[in-house]
Amino acid sequence: MTPTFALILQMYQMECFVALGKMMHPATNELSKSQEHAKWIIDVLGVLQEKTRGNLDANESRLLDDTLSTLRLNYVEEFGNPSAPSSSGNLA
Repeated sequence: MTPTFALILQMYQMECFVALGKMMHPATNELSKSQEHAKWIIDVLGVLQEKTRGNLDANESRLLDDTLSTLRLNYVEEFGNPSAPSSSGNLA
């Protein structure tokens, strides 16, 4: 399989969904959450967005924007409510 920008985004998205407890971990077949890891992935994609600005075609740019929006909304859904543990850092 030839790596593509879309494939890279999909890999990060799946990893973040596992960290958000939205997908089973492929190795353990269990659901677990890691707020720190989910935030790290969102931050990495934010850096990627910043550093590739102006160098992506329209489809790639839209895919990155949509991926980040989806992950950020899911992060807030999982960790941004009053009953969830507070984050030690800022949201990406």
